[in-house]
Amino acid sequence: MTMRITALRASLAAEVQSMEAILDAAANDNNRDLTADEQTAFDKHKAEADRLQAAVGREESMLALKAAAASPIHVGGAGATGAGGRVPAAVQEKLEPGVMVGRIALSLAATGGHDQRAMANHAQQVFGDETGQIVANMEQSTSTKGGYLVDTDYSRDFIGLLRPRVVIRNLGARSVPMPDGNLTMRKKTAGTQAGYVGERVPAPTTDMQVGQLTMTAKKLMALVPITNQLIRRASWGVDQMVRDDLLDSAAVKEDQQFLRGAAGSTVAPTGVRYLIAAGNVLSMSANANLTGVTSDLGRMTLAVKNANVPMINCGWIMSPRVREFLAGLRDGNGNIVYPSIEANGTLKGYKIAETTSVPDNLGAGGNESELYFGDWSQFLIGDTYQVALAASDTAAYDDGGTIRSAFSNDETVIRLIEEHDTQLRYDRAAAVLTGVTWAP
Repeated sequence: MTMRITALRASLAAEVQSMEAILDAAANDNNRDLTADEQTAFDKHKAEADRLQAAVGREESMLALKAAAASPIHVGGAGATGAGGRVPAAVQEKLEPGVMVGRIALSLAATGGHDQRAMANHAQQVFGDETGQIVANMEQSTSTKGGYLVDTDYSRDFIGLLRPRVVIRNLGARSVPMPDGNLTMRKKTAGTQAGYVGERVPAPTTDMQVGQLTMTAKKLMALVPITNQLIRRASWGVDQMVRDDLLDSAAVKEDQQFLRGAAGSTVAPTGVRYLIAAGNVLSMSANANLTGVTSDLGRMTLAVKNANVPMINCGWIMSPRVREFLAGLRDGNGNIVYPSIEANGTLKGYKIAETTSVPDNLGAGGNESELYFGDWSQFLIGDTYQVALAASDTAAYDDGGTIRSAFSNDETVIRLIEEHDTQLRYDRAAAVLTGVTWAP
């Protein structure tokens, strides 16, 4: 229930933010009145905000009543604590981030995920009372058949572990809450100008232009097969292995999608490659020599700097091939041009992120890559912070183009679903160099 209250409050905040964005747009346009469409949108958000406010009140009242009449949850099993196998209500165990997701996944897999009490009993016997209590209190997902929602705190832990594995997250992309799956906020579409004024002279109108930025949750699904032999022997350590398998599967797809996800998809986020302003999509110089490389790198950084971007979390994103080329580039005297690449992982003072999610087989000749530079604090990831898990020992899955049967292989397939979307708050906050043929 506390999860529902948290989600309702976040949804209420999102509606209020949307209303504020509509009013701000009119205020920034010479304090004009709302248009008919804006008034309709404002009224819609206001009605939803009123509904959510009432819902929060109901949930809080019910929570107070449940607290007065609360009794510990019984999950059964010989190892249960206290009279009648009662599990303590408080979670006291200190866990590594994301491990609880692995434990829940194992409990789902071990019991088929159909009987929550059996799942809780298994979790309690294998991992202890605290985990049993958490599993016993899980809510079923309404949007994914047969799935269970992981508590928001543990979902945040799990998603937080994606940061070092997904280059844009690691470079400082901002994760913003999107608990109800939708978010509308302002974005900057042109730079800001300020001016000096004399005493009693009105402040000049700035040149800042704003628009609306919207995000709608897209569903990322990861399937991880686990041998039933491993599940039967589940113990401390196996939960971390399962967590890492789920993380690896989700991180690889996030990394690819956040970089080069095609624009216009209704089911997947758009990558930064197609969110960048057309003027910041640059072509490699004709010659891949020191002069051409120096010019290309300078054009990229200037494209971002000249847009008056805050330059808070700037960095480069490149393929391993391009990194090796730049690290080995020498001048006419045989000196390494960019020693900082090997020394501290930076180029021209900015951090380098290396990933195979930037392909090296683009272009007509199949030998081109891309190079990205930007202030990644302007890249927004709208996260619902809600992980849903399900398991099946009869499902089929695609293994590199081969369809395999979990039942035939004595496996259980764990399905993880997380939801998010992406946007650039300012489309000139990043630049991309295309047609890159640099190779060591």
